[in-house]
Amino acid sequence: MWRYSSEPVHLFILDCRSLIPIVIWLGHMREWTFILAVISILIFGCMAWFGLTLPVAYRMARVLFAGSRRPRLPAWKKRRFA
Repeated sequence: MWRYSSEPVHLFILDCRSLIPIVIWLGHMREWTFILAVISILIFGCMAWFGLTLPVAYRMARVLFAGSRRPRLPAWKKRRFA
């Protein structure tokens, strides 16, 4: 009964977190917000096809922009003259 409770909720193939643009469109019903919502859902659908979830895609984009090197200490905690 509780076996799959930690997995994300899916609506058909899409992760339900990717349907947030539809909720935004329901709040502001214009043609351009509908087109934006459909495009973003298509992008999220392609990500789901490749096996990426939204948190994983966010982490990959963060590594792409910030780099893969993670320093041991933050810059403000490093001792300069030791």
